[in-house]
Order: sequence, then structure tokens, then C-alpha cells
Amino acid sequence: MKHKTVQGARVPVRVATRPAGYGRRWPAAAFVPVLLAGGVVAACTSTPSTFEGPQYSDETRQMEKELAAEATALGVAQGAAGIAASFDRTGIGSLVASGVGMAARNAMMVRAEKRMQAQVEKDNQEFYRRHGIAEVAEAEELPPKGRKPKSGKAP
Repeated sequence: MKHKTVQGARVPVRVATRPAGYGRRWPAAAFVPVLLAGGVVAACTSTPSTFEGPQYSDETRQMEKELAAEATALGVAQGAAGIAASFDRTGIGSLVASGVGMAARNAMMVRAEKRMQAQVEKDNQEFYRRHGIAEVAEAEELPPKGRKPKSGKAP
């Protein structure tokens, strides 16, 4: 026990000690099973397709599954990066990981949206052809709503 001098007299002072294991840092390898389990659970669960019906092709539904798998993989990677960044005592790792993660997410969303719009447009054109709506399938340049077409005919 330590002693402290208070006005010339020695007074015993109790020094606070940490409990056993307090402040112990976990190695990053301890989180690998948790990440793998999360990835397996995410891969096994599937949401129903939002592209059901005869107007959408199997190719569209397959692209939707691929994009969902890419999003899941990005989420798992962001989780792993977040866990690794949490070991940085300065906090700079978390700032970098969150910025990079947000940029990757936004880029993936833009790319996925463009791919899906092109695929849905392809399905729409096929649907129009299949049901004999040739005017819509051939007329790529429809006038904006509220304006009359140049030829005088309704689309």
C-alpha cells in the first residue's frame, strides 16, 4: 500500500487497480469467425425478387441477385474494415474507413442503377414487341408529357 504525506503525517492511500483483463486488446483474428458467420447467414437469406411477372426476363432477375450479392459482399468488407479501424486508438482509421466505404457504396449504387435501368428498358422493348405494340418499341424518341408529337399523331 502506498503512503501519501499530508501535513507531515503519512496517511495510507489506496491506489485504484484495474480488474484482471481490463483494457486487454482482442486480436483481429478473433473477429474472423464472426465475419464469416455473418457472410454465410447473409448469403443464405434471400429476398423475393421485385421483378416478378411475365414482363421481366430471367436475365433481369439474375442481375438483381448478382447486384444483391455484390451489396452483401461490400457490407461484409465494410464491417471487417470497421472492426480493423476500431483498433486504431487515434480514430483516424475509422474516419478513413467510413469515407472510403461511403464512396464505394455510392459508386456501386450508381453503377447498379445504370445496369438495372438498361436491363429493364431491354425487357420493356421485348415486352412491346411480344405483344405487338410496335409503335412504342420503334419510337425511341417519345415527346415529353404535355407536348404534342411533331407528326401530329398520339404515341
